[in-house]
Amino acid sequence: MWRVFFASATGQRNLEHGMAGQDASHHVVTDDVLVAIVCDGAGSVPEGRTGADFMARALAEELASALHADRSLCEVQAHGSGRLEATVRGIVDAVRTRLADLAASREFALHDFSCTLVGCVASPGGGCFFQIGDGFAIQQAANGDSALSHPENGEFADETYFVTDENWQEHLRLTPLPAPEHGCVIGLLSDGTAPFAVNRTRSGFFRPFIDPIAAFLREATAPHGNEALRNLLESPRACEISPYDKTLLLALVL
Repeated sequence: MWRVFFASATGQRNLEHGMAGQDASHHVVTDDVLVAIVCDGAGSVPEGRTGADFMARALAEELASALHADRSLCEVQAHGSGRLEATVRGIVDAVRTRLADLAASREFALHDFSCTLVGCVASPGGGCFFQIGDGFAIQQAANGDSALSHPENGEFADETYFVTDENWQEHLRLTPLPAPEHGCVIGLLSDGTAPFAVNRTRSGFFRPFIDPIAAFLREATAPHGNEALRNLLESPRACEISPYDKTLLLALVL
């Protein structure tokens, strides 16, 4: 059911300072259930990349395990999002605890691993986006209709919220998703990708961007598709538009 492609590119600002990219992504497909996560580590902390990688991987794997054990959690349209939201919150809390233990073992604070979070659970019965911070998530149906999870910034444009914050629960937002159908595209984007992948009204993908990419990926192998996405994110035009780290994870329903 799912074809998943992903890539990351280090932003020009990090390259100029000799820093590695701070983004990370991970996904798990079990049967016909997709769990996908993109995290963006804070560049202002010493272990942002480690926090992003840990959170993306652990959260995707634990959520996939829980959904495999109880498929009814995904039936959002029929049963509402209450049980799924409780499951997401509980697993985020558990992964934060694991990350705090890792931080303590290395004589760091949890804050030193700060990262944003944007994720997706999708199945034939429905699903949801879940998000903390300034990422972006879009589910585009074959007819162009879109469900979105928008970024949340702080008082200033360059401020945001992190899953490692003490008040993370106040900023965890869930968006119910309809059951994905043939031709559907789901995208998870870090904030550096949004300026050229999201349309000006912030109501969906920028169609001249996503439509040719989706058409190509439907016929591509995973290695070729991932390489093409990475080349796109590293292109001079993408770097001109956005100097930040860029991650794009696309899941297509065939």
